[in-house]
Amino acid sequence: MDLMKKWYLLKAKPRQEQIAVTNLEIQGFKTFCPFFLIKKKRVVLFPGYIFIHLDNKNENWSPIRSTRGVLNFVRFGLNFAQVPDNVIEYIKKNQQTTYEKLKNLNKFKPGDKILITEGVFKSCTAIFKSSRADDRFILLMNILGQEQSININKDYTMAL
Repeated sequence: MDLMKKWYLLKAKPRQEQIAVTNLEIQGFKTFCPFFLIKKKRVVLFPGYIFIHLDNKNENWSPIRSTRGVLNFVRFGLNFAQVPDNVIEYIKKNQQTTYEKLKNLNKFKPGDKILITEGVFKSCTAIFKSSRADDRFILLMNILGQEQSININKDYTMAL
C-alpha cells in the first residue's frame, strides 16, 4: 500500500456513481463505491458519494472534477474531506452485514404500522397492505373518517 495515498470523498452527480467510477478508473484512479444488488437493481450504499484513493503530493487531481459523473470534491472549508483508511476497511469488511440489514429493512407484513417520511402525508402513520414490483407500497390510511388505500414510494416510509 502506498503510504502517500489517502482516501478522499467525491460528490457524484445524482444517480451517476457508476458512470463516475468507470470514468475515474479508466483514467487510472482507484475508487471505492460500495453497492448491492437488490431485486437485480443496483443500490449504492452512500448515494451520491464515491471514495477515491489519491496522493496529494505527486498526483494531478485536475482531471477528476471534469470527469463524467463527478460533481466535485467534498470539502470542509478549504480542506478536502479525507476518510481514514480504517473507515474504508470497516466499510469493506461489513458490506455483507449491511446488505443483509438493508435487504430485510423493508420486509413488512400486512398490518405493520408505517410512518410516512416524505410527500403530502409526511409524518402520518399508515398500515402496510402490500408492496408492488415497482418499489411502491400500498398503505391503508384513515382519511376523512374512512379507510383509504394509498400508493406510495417505499423510500418515503419507515417502520414504526
